[in-house]
Amino acid sequence: MKTTITNFFYNRAGFNVYSIRPEISPNFIVDLVGPPGIGKSYLIRAMIKASLIHPGRERFDKNRRVCASRAKLLSLTALQVDDVEVLQRKTGKLLYDLNVTCCEASVIIDEGVSHHFTNELIELSQSSPNDFDKIMQGRAIINLTATPELINSRILYRDEKQGFMRPCHKGKTDKDLIMLNRRLLERRAALTSIMEKNGLPTLTIKAEDKDDKIIEQVTNFFLSLRSSVGNYKTVFVNS
Repeated sequence: MKTTITNFFYNRAGFNVYSIRPEISPNFIVDLVGPPGIGKSYLIRAMIKASLIHPGRERFDKNRRVCASRAKLLSLTALQVDDVEVLQRKTGKLLYDLNVTCCEASVIIDEGVSHHFTNELIELSQSSPNDFDKIMQGRAIINLTATPELINSRILYRDEKQGFMRPCHKGKTDKDLIMLNRRLLERRAALTSIMEKNGLPTLTIKAEDKDDKIIEQVTNFFLSLRSSVGNYKTVFVNS
């Protein structure tokens, strides 16, 4: 069967996108970032349980396909990646993100553009600040952080209990995983810092904190976006 862009969006490239309760947050896109295995999916479930976000995965219009700023972002990926399938997936993610940014709801994205294009966004902020701004305006980041050792323990626990381990973790020693997690944490922290310097909203959460404390931090962050909407919210369509 022929693979269409629509099928690619929702079967291979789509993010997990959840609507934030409108009375809590205005139109904002919140990217949840953090190394694989740190507990992003657990945090999403905790937010659903606390009724901060709606449980169903959102679907969006898929007709917008032109964005010069995202094309530059993809070109930075192409300079580093020679795998055509990886580039296909990355292209789909950027197209999907373009359509998400044009929605009229406030949403949180589990592993969206800020997660999958961390290195490229950091480079874009230096080489083409205007394009970085066009992609990141109207966007906030929740950066989930922990010690590399804690992330390791969660990765191994999930493998033991569920028999699941991501490809990027397979075959690695504890030392290898610690080095990988430390590098990923540093890159997400660097992107978060760039966002802050550009006056964009960020929240850094310690994954080891208790659920109640984390939910309180997230709730307050969502509420703070209401006072930020006039300063930050600019949606760029076909930019």
